[in-house]
Amino acid sequence: MLNARQRCVVDTLLPSGAHPALGRGAFDAGFDEFEKEFRATATPAMRAGLTAALWVAAWLAPALAGALPPLDRHPRAERERILESLGRSRVYALRQCLLLLKAVVCFSWGADFEVRKATGFPS
Repeated sequence: MLNARQRCVVDTLLPSGAHPALGRGAFDAGFDEFEKEFRATATPAMRAGLTAALWVAAWLAPALAGALPPLDRHPRAERERILESLGRSRVYALRQCLLLLKAVVCFSWGADFEVRKATGFPS
């Protein structure tokens, strides 16, 4: 189960209503249930990687972007800018944290029937 800071990271990556045709965000598309199954079935390295990436996004990313941690103290636009800074880091492991977060969130989102229907993906 994600804590409030971890939920903030996921919601910043894929919020509800970000696009008019694809109004479902990560949590609308069932990320809570997906994350529970992910933690039960993923390899230990993937579970540890997700936990580390969520911590990096919540605590380290703001500091690297010149903002005070944690991430959830900032408004959405600032949180997005902060997370984008991870993708521009010189440190490979930090860039990979963002990539892992995006991948896991998108695996969940893309598995949702309503999302696939809205994008025209065949069921």
